[in-house]
Amino acid sequence: MRQAVVEAIKRLGLTGYGVSSELPYDSSGTSLYIKNPKRVYVDNEQSNEEPLFLTMGSPSADVFNTTTAVTVFIAVDAKNKPANYDTTLRQLRDMKNDIVWEGSTSRTVNIEQLFEGDLLISELTYEFTRIT
Repeated sequence: MRQAVVEAIKRLGLTGYGVSSELPYDSSGTSLYIKNPKRVYVDNEQSNEEPLFLTMGSPSADVFNTTTAVTVFIAVDAKNKPANYDTTLRQLRDMKNDIVWEGSTSRTVNIEQLFEGDLLISELTYEFTRIT
């Protein structure tokens, strides 16, 4: 799933922003997106499985909702935001519809923004749910 998100971001051709194939943190836990503003970083996927239908006596027939989430990070100078920043966020938000995740029943994206020093950091969490 992470690779599908990275490829979808690259297809957007975001003007003025790089796309990193690295994870958003280095081995010491330092956030690379803070060190390298205007680069998009994609974290590893996280999955959660919730029972939808449980069958008696046959666990192999149980049905689950499996949600897979991938978080994307992008940081820019908060005082001098690029002119196309809002457009870039809109493109990244709408990209959820371009990611193919076989059997997905739901696709959502949540955007959180926070400030760290002079940087505005946007975290976009894509969630894809499918029945397994």
